[in-house]
Amino acid sequence: MGAQRWNRGWHGESRYDWAGWRASHRETYRLGYYYPPLGDYAYAPVGNDTPLDAAFMAEQFWIADPSIYHLPPVWGPYRWVRYYNDALLVDIDTGQVIDVVRAIFL
Repeated sequence: MGAQRWNRGWHGESRYDWAGWRASHRETYRLGYYYPPLGDYAYAPVGNDTPLDAAFMAEQFWIADPSIYHLPPVWGPYRWVRYYNDALLVDIDTGQVIDVVRAIFL
């Protein structure tokens, strides 16, 4: 039996309605200025199954408690990562983006 795969069906579950929660808890999603890794980086939208540069997977970019933002919990090699104002679910073993929540942070 292989490893459990991520199910993107969570987007339709009311308990993970981050947009509704954010509407009445804006201060929670206002994280301040985003400092990208050192280097010549600029925001470029990324999609599912896209490789992410390893610099963006450093622990300083991990979202320590995804439940604060009504994101589902992670396990194994998966981590929610702040990428500018987006939240990316990344497999930190492969660098592959598994899921994307655009413009979650203010």
